[in-house]
Amino acid sequence: MSIMVLMAALTLTSCGSDDDKKDEPQQPKDKTIKYVVTAQFDQILLDICDITANYKDASGKNAQEKVTSTTWSKTIKPNGLPVQMGVNFVYKVKEDKMTQSSYTFKATLTQDAKIGSATRNLSEKILDINNSSKEKTIEILNKRSKYAYGMYLSADGSITEKEPSF
Repeated sequence: MSIMVLMAALTLTSCGSDDDKKDEPQQPKDKTIKYVVTAQFDQILLDICDITANYKDASGKNAQEKVTSTTWSKTIKPNGLPVQMGVNFVYKVKEDKMTQSSYTFKATLTQDAKIGSATRNLSEKILDINNSSKEKTIEILNKRSKYAYGMYLSADGSITEKEPSF
């Protein structure tokens, strides 16, 4: 009789258990993926330069837009993860508009990234010119046109600072 009970117990036992589901990755309830980049430029910079913003679009591909005001902002909702987000500003100097002997201006950049409840914020000065000669100002702007700023949004939900390539 005890052999029959043992066999019945083994027959009714399932191969898997509901506890196995604990090891599966849990998707966050809030699946928002967003990257917001905002730059602030002093007006003098717009007067002496044509500025182009190169950035990564929702699919992570390169896109560009002309900067026409002292505040430039872009909100991007990536199509999926992982994705590299970022921006680069190209300053094309209008030498005929550079009539001063020296220049003082600044530009700042803020990047905000969100994956579910994980967020990351970076703010920095990207230009800080103080009483610089015309020649030195042109040199700095040409050099800064090669700088890029960005964040990598990974599939595991982490957000890290990472320079993109354009």
